[in-house]
Amino acid sequence: MEHCSFTRKGDDGHSSLGDGSRRPKSDKVFKAVGAVDELCSLLGVVRAHLEKEDNEIEGVQKNLFFANSIISGYNSKLKDAEFKQKVEELEESIKKIDASLEPLHEFILPGGSVGASYLHLARAVARRAERRVQELDEGGLANVLIYLNRLSSYFFVRARLENKRAGVKEKGTK
Repeated sequence: MEHCSFTRKGDDGHSSLGDGSRRPKSDKVFKAVGAVDELCSLLGVVRAHLEKEDNEIEGVQKNLFFANSIISGYNSKLKDAEFKQKVEELEESIKKIDASLEPLHEFILPGGSVGASYLHLARAVARRAERRVQELDEGGLANVLIYLNRLSSYFFVRARLENKRAGVKEKGTK
């Protein structure tokens, strides 16, 4: 059998979910999956521009793949409970990074180093992904939603850390 990276199954504008059902690609489930996929892809760009190799961001990418499998029905909705642990780990990371940074006294403008700038963009994309999943949620994605919500905070402090590592001073809005 010849290997090929396309199947032609989506040529009619429909795609399959984990339960085998087919829906239009414009369905809100595919909008949610697409937003999470976009965030995951953006994190590949983030990793390419960080000051040093980062396994934590790679771990977030893996979690986003798992989240998408839950959203699209390839894993039982019960698997959402596993995200509770991922939320706790993310919160601990946020606290640790935040403790290493100067306190903020005003809003800061997104930007700075290339890596930090992409992390700020990831923060905004994470918020969009959260909104798309929230539009879809019928109660079985609670911890995935919390995880996506924490990601925006995580990317914010990571952007600040990246600027600190790069020796770039943050610019305030005042």
